[in-house]
Amino acid sequence: MAISFKTARLDITELTDNLSPTERIALLKQIPAILSPRVVEQLPSYFHGIVCEKTAEIWLIRMQSESRLLQVADNNARILGFMFIYPENEFTAHIGYLLAEEYWGKGLASELLQGFIGHIRANGPWQKLIGGVAQSNIASCALLTKAGFVALAPENGVIFYEYTIPKS
Repeated sequence: MAISFKTARLDITELTDNLSPTERIALLKQIPAILSPRVVEQLPSYFHGIVCEKTAEIWLIRMQSESRLLQVADNNARILGFMFIYPENEFTAHIGYLLAEEYWGKGLASELLQGFIGHIRANGPWQKLIGGVAQSNIASCALLTKAGFVALAPENGVIFYEYTIPKS
């Protein structure tokens, strides 16, 4: 089942193959602006150089084949960013998220994480979430800590954070 949930300011929906051609074209036009150099600075190389619809399509196909890709939009259907879920097994998933630079510092990433945790707590399927962040990304490290994730030992400049979903 596709993941979908709302928060006070956000509407998060999983991007599946059910996009209409019009919706897909609109999305591809927006991806390069979201994946700006500052946004992708500390992300893997395949996030870099997304500058047109063609490279956006290659990126989108890759992300949908590797992860469960969620679109993060505001209440006016403006796409603000993405969330990525990489299921490791039936109990654990690795997560990642990004927002377009213009939406940084507004509490939206915190709202996204809290909404996602609440959704998973209510609907499953995972019991543990893991997020990896470059040690130099102080804001994301603080965000994960604030959301209740616990830092593990750093590995090659990346700190992994773990969150265990409380049992009801």
